[in-house]
Amino acid sequence: MKKLIRSLSNYLQNHLAALVVIFVALLCSAFIIFGVKSEDGSITLDGSNAVISESTEKFIEDSQAALNRIMNTDTPTDEETIKINDSEEVGLGFYTTIDDIINRRLPDGNNDGGRGWQCSKYTGYLATGKREYSTSHPDYGPVNGKDVAAWLVKNYGFKYIDQPVKGAIGSGGFNTQYGHTAMYLYSTGSNTAMVNDANYTPLTVSTHNMNISGWKWVVPGSYNPTPTPTPTPTPTPTADTYTVQKGDTLGGIARKMGWYTGDKLFGDDGYAQQLAEYNNIAWRGLIYPGQVIKKK
Repeated sequence: MKKLIRSLSNYLQNHLAALVVIFVALLCSAFIIFGVKSEDGSITLDGSNAVISESTEKFIEDSQAALNRIMNTDTPTDEETIKINDSEEVGLGFYTTIDDIINRRLPDGNNDGGRGWQCSKYTGYLATGKREYSTSHPDYGPVNGKDVAAWLVKNYGFKYIDQPVKGAIGSGGFNTQYGHTAMYLYSTGSNTAMVNDANYTPLTVSTHNMNISGWKWVVPGSYNPTPTPTPTPTPTPTADTYTVQKGDTLGGIARKMGWYTGDKLFGDDGYAQQLAEYNNIAWRGLIYPGQVIKKK
């Protein structure tokens, strides 16, 4: 008897999957043969609508989702991944700063833990702080390098500037298929600059000099350059005394020294007469070289 039970147990274990399939097939066949189609399209024995509990519906949905993943029928494309990642980040450019971008800079040779940096992924990270833009290609950025600046303006609230500043993100190579993108550091010439970016090979961060002719540059929407203060002009000091030179007159001295502008008179006489009286000159035309005239 024990041997029979053991044999039956082994048979069930070895053929359990097949027995389950057969049972389900027989059950479905019974419903098809004896069941009655209800109004909602379900098949029941008495023809009434099938009642499916909430937990059962969730189980069906989860099972379908799992099957789809297994069959790879709903694997998100890179574009869909980017769209999901970006959906909650619109306007970030108004909340990040140039200093945030600069502070995210990584050391040369960094390869994101082996995942690699395409140029657009790296500048996308510098601008937004996000590292992942494609699940199937972990080194990819959100768009081609030549489109990064426009992408930041459209989706992240960045704005264009005429002249790049340290921390600005730029795009170039518009006449090529993919272009390039980098972070500006400082100028090295009229069309060249030291930049921080990542290269196609070997997918690592790099700092180097590069031609930036024709590039477009963007900064966070909140960026406002500090205005250059206008220097306060230093007034030209005027002397209180003047040593008479040959050919001088009191009126000429007053004008030369800024003591009299010609648009104002003091009392009944002009300023020249005032100088004559103040310097004890009996006749204002009677002055001589070497004489010291004091300002009234």
